[in-house]
Amino acid sequence: MSSASLEPEFLTNLPPVPDDEFCVYGTVYAYPEHADALEVAYAIATHIAKFEPGTVYYCISRDTDNPAVFHFFERYTGRKAFDAHNEQPAVQKLLKEDKYIKDVTAKFAKPILPVWAG
Repeated sequence: MSSASLEPEFLTNLPPVPDDEFCVYGTVYAYPEHADALEVAYAIATHIAKFEPGTVYYCISRDTDNPAVFHFFERYTGRKAFDAHNEQPAVQKLLKEDKYIKDVTAKFAKPILPVWAG
C-alpha cells in the first residue's frame, strides 16, 4: 500500500501492517454490479501470488450467500512481501479504480507455527 494520499479511503482505515511474518484475513465488500469482474481480477491475483517470493499462502473466496462479498486469508513472510504483492499491476488496478471495492475489513495476526517432534 503506497502513498496514503493515493489510497482509497477503505485502505486508510486498516490496521498497521506488521514488519515480520503475519497472516491477514478479512472481507471485501464489492459493488454488486462489478462483483463478477472482481472475481476475475482475484483469480488473476491468486495466480500471480503463487510465484511471489514471500507469499506463503493466498486464498480468496466468494460468499455463497452474498456474491458481492469476498473473504480472504493470506500469509506473508513480512511487510516487504506484502507490499510487493500490493504493487502488482493487477492489485494496483483494483486499489486505484474505485468501481470494484466498496469496503474492506482486515485483521493482522501472527501465524501459529508447527512444532515438530524429533
